Amino acid sequence: MRAAVMLLFAACAVVVGAPRALTPAVVGETPADADLLFLQPVRGLQPDALASGLHALGLDVIETTAAGARVGVPAGASPAALAARIAGSGLVRSVEADGIVSAAREPDDTLYPGQASYLGVIGAPAAWARATGDPGIVIAVIDTGIDAGHPDLATRLFVNPAEATLNGRDDDGNGCVDDRSGCSFVSPVTADPSCGYTAAAPHARPHDDEGHGTFVAGIAAAAGNNGRGITGIAWEARLLPVKVLDCTATGRISDAAAGIRYAARLGADVINISFGTPTHSPVLLEAIREAQARGAVVVASAGNDGRRGVTYPARYSDVISVAASGLAHAGGIDYRATAVFANFGGGVDLLAPGVAVMSTVPEALCGRRAWICDESGPYATASGSSFATPFVAGSVALMLARHPGRSPDFAVSLLLASRAPSTTATDAGLLDLDAALNRELFSIGVPGTSRAGGGAPPGPGRN
Repeated sequence: MRAAVMLLFAACAVVVGAPRALTPAVVGETPADADLLFLQPVRGLQPDALASGLHALGLDVIETTAAGARVGVPAGASPAALAARIAGSGLVRSVEADGIVSAAREPDDTLYPGQASYLGVIGAPAAWARATGDPGIVIAVIDTGIDAGHPDLATRLFVNPAEATLNGRDDDGNGCVDDRSGCSFVSPVTADPSCGYTAAAPHARPHDDEGHGTFVAGIAAAAGNNGRGITGIAWEARLLPVKVLDCTATGRISDAAAGIRYAARLGADVINISFGTPTHSPVLLEAIREAQARGAVVVASAGNDGRRGVTYPARYSDVISVAASGLAHAGGIDYRATAVFANFGGGVDLLAPGVAVMSTVPEALCGRRAWICDESGPYATASGSSFATPFVAGSVALMLARHPGRSPDFAVSLLLASRAPSTTATDAGLLDLDAALNRELFSIGVPGTSRAGGGAPPGPGRN
């Protein structure tokens, strides 16, 4: 016993008179699953003295290096609490989880090389080394529907657990019978007659007969690293198809609002709106406010008018407004510059690639409705702010998966705080997914800070 006491005294004596922190230690990210913490000693404190002091505190020092020390996190202990305790010891100037770093992860999807130029600009390959998504995160695509049989999307569709079987009943009481995977709100009364719709809305067949929604869905969450086609931003997220636009990619505001409410009430985490309308709509605003109150992040296209200002609903506050980047020049496409057709100005929150981007298309539409498919399958290239929007929706899904339990506002704050400068300094910043996923949590402001957005919007059409 006496020997143990003397040993503890000796360990403490090593650091008596050693330099002490003059300013509070910085505490970096310490996720709940961290197994190691890395500590930087106060300046002037030698590694052996640091180790002695840590041992005296009863800590498990795994290794000391010239740069600091690694401390093990005991089973069942809170990494955050342990980090706070170490930070208060006066021995260190910083403490954080000694996390894993990985090389940029490029998926094996056959068409990925055609995506690499713009996905690299927004830091997607490096981001995928940290997160590829979570099947518990649902992205609702409020659009023309989604091709449920597409090989890159079929495994990504959300399945409504409250509709166990196709029994002809509205089991969950949401107004859409047998909606196992989405719902259509397009009315045959208001749809273009050329579409030939006869089924009364709403109904559980959100079939994509135009292609726009399937294209949007693929950008957000096509299966990644599956050896075929393209890769989406959030490989593991689930897609909820909500059809509000007809075969001409136009629809009514009331149907759009109904689709947003449906997605929110079904628990969508992210709602992608790749359409716009020029005038304020109370019914659309109320639907969006309900979705936000239920915890959904709403991402919307800023518009394709090539003018200052954005369309509704992107113009509403706390909706993430996205404009297309991509300016063609002799050497290729500059994805850090705003596209010539994209809306711009203070109402735009983020730029994301929207020129010559590749995504999924219903096979039945290849060669129709201007879809020119790749020779390898139902994939095509297109441009528009509509297609910039799902890059951000997928990124929000990745942020929510990366930081479970954090508020949606917190995830959005990380994305907006990590914007990369655009080529034109006056334009909105470019989406930088890698920077957002790698951003130190302690450097972010208090969650809930209001986000940038627009002001207080004929029927919606794709952007």
